[in-house]
Amino acid sequence: MGERPQQGSASRLVAALARVLGALPRPVAALATAGWMGFIWWLSSGRIRVRPPLPASDFFFNLAHAPVFGFLAALAAVALAPRPLPRSWPDPGRRARVAAFAIVMGWAALDELHQAGVAGRSASPLDFLTDAAGAAGVLWIAAYAGRPSAHEQGLRRRLAIAAALCLAAALTTSLTDRS
Repeated sequence: MGERPQQGSASRLVAALARVLGALPRPVAALATAGWMGFIWWLSSGRIRVRPPLPASDFFFNLAHAPVFGFLAALAAVALAPRPLPRSWPDPGRRARVAAFAIVMGWAALDELHQAGVAGRSASPLDFLTDAAGAAGVLWIAAYAGRPSAHEQGLRRRLAIAAALCLAAALTTSLTDRS
């Protein structure tokens, strides 16, 4: 990501994450993507025994889907980004964004089907919404951050919108899926 005048904390954070992820060679990024998918599978393979003594703990468990699948979207986009990285980095390009989103949504659907067969777990089509919100938010922010016209205020606005959508999806799931 090129230097922009008066970068704020959000811009610096996105730039730092882009540098770290962008430094991954494609095979390492693909392996990291597969490893994160395996981690998600493992998380879904058993009953959640830890319940923090928080009001609305189900909401926080539902909300956790957003960063987990958002990170998967980031890893998949890095693995699919053309090499050398495009000048628009951290935007991996439209093709990589669409393909990364499709991979994440496929894995999210498979994960919900997997949970349906695990004792003490249940599948929730609405968890899929929180997964989608997390993935779409990360890819939308990356696309914006890669624009030459991107600025701190626009990035913060997109971060806030993405967070609000993730919160709304998790709340919808929590209020609708009463197991």
